[in-house]
Amino acid sequence: MRTLARSDIDLARLPSVWDLGNKILYDMCRTYPEHDTHEKIIAKIWLIGRSYAASIERRKNAAQIGDSFYTEVVAPEIQKSPIDSWLKEIPKEEPGNSQSITVHKKLQDTIFSITGLQKRSLASKYLHFHCPGSFFLYDSRARRSIMELTPRISIIPMISADEFDKEYRDFVRRCLWLWNNIRENFGFELTPREMDNLLLNAFSENMESQYGQ
Repeated sequence: MRTLARSDIDLARLPSVWDLGNKILYDMCRTYPEHDTHEKIIAKIWLIGRSYAASIERRKNAAQIGDSFYTEVVAPEIQKSPIDSWLKEIPKEEPGNSQSITVHKKLQDTIFSITGLQKRSLASKYLHFHCPGSFFLYDSRARRSIMELTPRISIIPMISADEFDKEYRDFVRRCLWLWNNIRENFGFELTPREMDNLLLNAFSENMESQYGQ
């Protein structure tokens, strides 16, 4: 298990060239939080998915392609889901709370019904931009880094949730363990965005050490 240094925390908290792009996505979800029109749904799922290499177009059965997939499948399916009610249940500014894990599973299941794929990364990022203080951002790079920065899962506290995707729940368990460790050892309560910066920085460093790039 790799031990973090103060320099790792400081780097994660620094401004980034990606901040403006992310701010645009945060502002969009803050201005149009509901899912009551196709225009709002398409704008958010399209821009967030494409920006984070987690596009909803990537799916098993591509019977429909192009714009019609968004207008005839994605938007209607998400609009008829209770996603706005789910989001209202999320405790704000409480990263990794049990309700966030349940809502992540519900959205992941909704997206699965559309794509036939377990798009946990897209679900986590879409929810994060709606509730930035509540959802940790999951992808394969973050997962690889968190495994190296935390102990074995059996000694990390469990999180109870009514519904859950085990992979995402275990990821959140590790994130909360690391978040608490950073608070206790360095005195900082990192935001989920800063935690993502920390994990991606660690991933990049690991790649450089392995391949000398």
